[in-house]
Amino acid sequence: MSDFKLSYFLNSNECNECKKLTISRSCIVHGYGDSKAKLMFVGMAPGRNGADITGVPFTRDPSGVLFQDCLIHAGFSLETNPRCETPRLKNVYVTNLVKCNPKDANGNNRDPTIEEINNCTFHYERELADINPQIIVLFGKIVSEQILKLKIQKFSDLHNIPINLRNRTYLPFIHPSYVIRGAYSRQKYVNEMVALKDFLK
Repeated sequence: MSDFKLSYFLNSNECNECKKLTISRSCIVHGYGDSKAKLMFVGMAPGRNGADITGVPFTRDPSGVLFQDCLIHAGFSLETNPRCETPRLKNVYVTNLVKCNPKDANGNNRDPTIEEINNCTFHYERELADINPQIIVLFGKIVSEQILKLKIQKFSDLHNIPINLRNRTYLPFIHPSYVIRGAYSRQKYVNEMVALKDFLK
């Protein structure tokens, strides 16, 4: 196991490709985890109450705490507290498709635009090439559509269904926020996340 944080942006907010994101973000959020991970998790963008504050994907906010709890239960984290904001992971790498938090006019989270996603795709592809995972878990419909290059009518039909593509296994997965909203069983979700380790055997 090795801790690893990519530094394509160095340690500054030097990327100005997306003018709205440059204004809305607090920081550029790098991916992190094990440099030799076989399993990669890909979210959509940093949350305003989580990663945009901590600089670490899926930490602090309710979705992040749930995700970290799942990693602990699955044995992918060396931590015992899901509220840890500098988690040490093993065999797992975590990132977002877009590295900056997108906010609307009221300061709330919004979906990134296609242009913003396209501007950031290069960085995701660099992560993919460097980490070279066997399995990629895609959180939510937008991320799944962008990476799999397909139109999804009903995302729940694809949840937790493996898709083999380009010599990798992709796994569309319900975003933790969906569970936080009470739309999906928390215990079932944790169990499904724990079961991901079986894919690696």
